[in-house]
Amino acid sequence: MPRYIDPTTDFGFKRLFGREESKEVLKGFLFDMLALPHPIADLTYLTAEQLPASPAERIGVYDIYCTDTSGNRFIVEMQRSPFRYFKERALFYATFPIVQQIKKGTTYDFQLLPVYCISVLRYQMDEEPGWMRRIQLVNIETCKVFYERLMFVFLELPKFTLPLQAVATPTEKWLYLLKHLPELETVPPLLTVEPFPQAFQIAELAAMTPKEREVYDETLKRVSDEQLILESHFEKGREEGREEGREEGRQEGLEEGVEKGREEQNRAIARSMLADGMDPAFVMKYTGLSQAELDALS
Repeated sequence: MPRYIDPTTDFGFKRLFGREESKEVLKGFLFDMLALPHPIADLTYLTAEQLPASPAERIGVYDIYCTDTSGNRFIVEMQRSPFRYFKERALFYATFPIVQQIKKGTTYDFQLLPVYCISVLRYQMDEEPGWMRRIQLVNIETCKVFYERLMFVFLELPKFTLPLQAVATPTEKWLYLLKHLPELETVPPLLTVEPFPQAFQIAELAAMTPKEREVYDETLKRVSDEQLILESHFEKGREEGREEGREEGRQEGLEEGVEKGREEQNRAIARSMLADGMDPAFVMKYTGLSQAELDALS
């Protein structure tokens, strides 16, 4: 029986970082991951659901959204499953805290405060080496940062393979915690400096109320069920997509056929998931298909 929660679940991630009791843990996480020049004095949690300017536009729903006393905005996300347009979605989510800084009815003042977006991924984005990427707008010719007030940080847990005895830096400590917390039975000596002890205290299963434990257990069951379903649909979709790709490849050339095969694979996975009654929003998140593309499948 594990002693600590799995922070890569929706419930576990928000419990560890997204509550008033978790504020010190989140402050430490943001300070280390963003390499901020000064510690964060205080944080205020903001509404996770972001409404668009027009009803015809899509909403944005964050896992954690907050601001500090200086007005800097922070978006923190946990992504368990691959998402075809994940990079595009990260950019889309960053637009909300940018646009919100422009007050209606006033002359446009484009002196914007920083926006930081951190995404923790339980999968590999691609084969590029390195478990952490810090992304900013740069001048391609000089490789100098063009704009410092927008930063994306992507943390890929599968690429983090350091054993505990090799962990040294604050960022490595956080990655080790996120990846291995459910496996730990005691607090490692390396993680006895705040806010890590507080993180362990928050994550302890014994500290949960019966209702919280019930919700967490249901979350684990849902994660397990979804994984089995996704694996089944992925295999079925891969076979259908492979056959479609072979046919397209014969007709239109190998490279174009492979791409069309990938697209057909996603459609096949989506059809299978929808046929089993899965939530369309989850299907879109997993396959990267739009609502219009889902509608076209029916």
